[in-house]
Amino acid sequence: PMVGRERERRRLHDAFEQAVGDGSCQLFTVLGAAGVGKSRLVHEFLGDVGNDAVIAPGRCLPYGEGVTYWPLIAVVREAVGLVDTDSPEASRGKLAAFVAGETDAEHMCEQIAGVIGLAETAGSGEEAVSAVRRLFERAARKQPLVLVFDDVQWGEATFLDLVELLADWSREAPILLICLARTELLDVRPEWAGGKLNATSILLEPLSDEASRQLVDNLAGGALEESARRRIVGAAEGN
Repeated sequence: PMVGRERERRRLHDAFEQAVGDGSCQLFTVLGAAGVGKSRLVHEFLGDVGNDAVIAPGRCLPYGEGVTYWPLIAVVREAVGLVDTDSPEASRGKLAAFVAGETDAEHMCEQIAGVIGLAETAGSGEEAVSAVRRLFERAARKQPLVLVFDDVQWGEATFLDLVELLADWSREAPILLICLARTELLDVRPEWAGGKLNATSILLEPLSDEASRQLVDNLAGGALEESARRRIVGAAEGN
C-alpha cells in the first residue's frame, strides 16, 4: 500500500471535485525528484476516480523527431476511443464521427488528425490548439475527463504553451489536467501555472523516516532485522 501521501491525495480529489462541480478545467502539477513517488501518487488517485471519469495518459519524450505533440497522441486516442488495430482510415472515421455537429467539424477534424499523425500535413498553431481544446471539451461533457501528462519537464515549449492554453480557455466542461514533472520544469518555465486561479502545484518531499520504514516493511513482508532496515532507510533518503 502507498504510504505517506494522504494529504496530497486529498488535494487531487479536491481538484477533481472542483472540476466536476464547476464544470471547469483544473490544472494540477505534481513536482518532485525522480523516484520520489509522483507516478504512484497519481496511480492511486486514478484508481479512486476511474469509474467516474475517462482517464487519458500521455508522456513527454526527452529527445527525437516529431515529439512536440507526442504526449497528445495517446491522450487524444483515448478520449476519442481509437485503438491500435484501427487503420488510419478507420481512425479518421471515428474522429470525424466524434466531432460531428461541431462548428467547422471537417476543419476541426483535419487539424486534430494533423496533430496525432493521421494527416499528411502536421497540425500546428492556434487552429490546432483550438481544435484539440474543443475535442477535449466535447469528450468531457459526456463524462469528466482526466488528462495525465508525465515527464512534463521534457515537454517542448509549444506543448507547454498548449497545456497552459487548455487550462486558460477550456469552458463548461469538467477537465482535470495532471502534469507530473521533475523540478527542472521550473528552470525552463519558471512562471508555470503562475497567476491561474484554477491551478495547483505541489512538491512531493522525500518520505519521512517513519514512512520509509513502513514502506520497507511492506516490501519485505516484515522479515528484516532492524540493522538492515536502518541501512535501507538511510540509503534511500526518503526516495
